[in-house]
Amino acid sequence: MEERRKIIMVIDDEHDHLFIGQEMLSTEGYEVLTHRSPFGVQELIDAATPDLVLMDVNMPTLPGDDLAAFLKADERNRNVQIVLYSSADEALLRSAVTRHRLQGYICKGVSADLKMKVGHFLK
Repeated sequence: MEERRKIIMVIDDEHDHLFIGQEMLSTEGYEVLTHRSPFGVQELIDAATPDLVLMDVNMPTLPGDDLAAFLKADERNRNVQIVLYSSADEALLRSAVTRHRLQGYICKGVSADLKMKVGHFLK
C-alpha cells in the first residue's frame, strides 16, 4: 500500500516566497499548497487537511501570528501543526510561538534550514 504524501500549506503574501517554498518542498516529495492571503485559510485547511501549515508573520490586514492564534483556538484545528515561517526577529518569533502555543518557527532565507526543519516537524 502506497503511503500518502505529506501535505504542506504555505501562507504568504509574497509570491516569491510562495514559489521558493513550493519548489524546495515539492522536490523533497511533499505536496505543497500555497495561498497568498490570510483570508480563506480555514476553508483551505478543512478541504486539504494539511500535515503542516507554514505561516508568514508579516502579512497586511491580518498578521500571521494573529491568524495562527485564531486557527489554534478553533477545535477543528486541534491536530494541525502551525509553524511560523518568517524573516522577522527570532525573539519575536519565539515569543509568538510560546504565546499562541504553536509548534515552532522557521526563519526565511536558509533553504537547508527549511528542508531540515520541515522534516523535523513532519516526523
